[in-house]
Amino acid sequence: MNLNRFFLINVFTGSNALGNQACVLFVDDLEDDAALSKIASDFNLPATSFLKQDGEGSFSVRWFAPMAEIDLCGHGTIAANWAAHRLFPDLKEFTFKYKYGVLQGKINGSQVELKGDPIDCEESEIPHHVKRGFHGKAKGYYPTPNKDIVLFDNEMDVVEMKPDWEALRASDTFGYVITAKSKTYDFVSRVLLPHLSFLEDQATGSAHLVLTPFWSSRLGKSTMKAFQASDRGGEVECYLQKGQVTLKTSCKLFGEGTFVPTID
Repeated sequence: MNLNRFFLINVFTGSNALGNQACVLFVDDLEDDAALSKIASDFNLPATSFLKQDGEGSFSVRWFAPMAEIDLCGHGTIAANWAAHRLFPDLKEFTFKYKYGVLQGKINGSQVELKGDPIDCEESEIPHHVKRGFHGKAKGYYPTPNKDIVLFDNEMDVVEMKPDWEALRASDTFGYVITAKSKTYDFVSRVLLPHLSFLEDQATGSAHLVLTPFWSSRLGKSTMKAFQASDRGGEVECYLQKGQVTLKTSCKLFGEGTFVPTID
């Protein structure tokens, strides 16, 4: 096992200029919160995935953004899957255990697969701050334990939306996934995070664990193609089969090395 090996990976893309960035670092200790947070801050990417090997193809994982720990990070897990295969090329299936459950990863040719439990949601009355924050474009509101879904009628309203950030900050809701049916894809989305220093996530795996069952029930489809319409963008294939969500996408390495801890 190559401890302190790190990989810098663009997820949901085959290009270095697109997708969402993540660092994956292999460690032997996941208990030191302060140390993990400091390392994630130093890498300063949307997510740093810390992996501790538990057995062949099995890892415990924690995810950190530069400012805080992340409860569930889909793109960080997809990156972890790619990096684990890079270190263990004979293995193609991996298990990632985190605080609240287990995610399954698989290498399938040039694609990376992530399998997890669907996150369901039920419609609720649209809060006033959401109406204001999205300039009256919100047509449906679906709270979830992760990020709340906001349904729009029109694809271009999602793509062109410039939120009223101050209105959204009136609530302590962590994030919003705005989404609409698409003409080119099955659906489009954006993930907006009003309380963070970076206001929009570029491509989000955890959001698609919600969006897959959400759109499957509305479109009557179990296989869908989705696009996250951020500045960098991200494409993902979404499947709902046998009660589980599978996300399939590509990754692109843009850096690797050995992390050398600093001594204060």
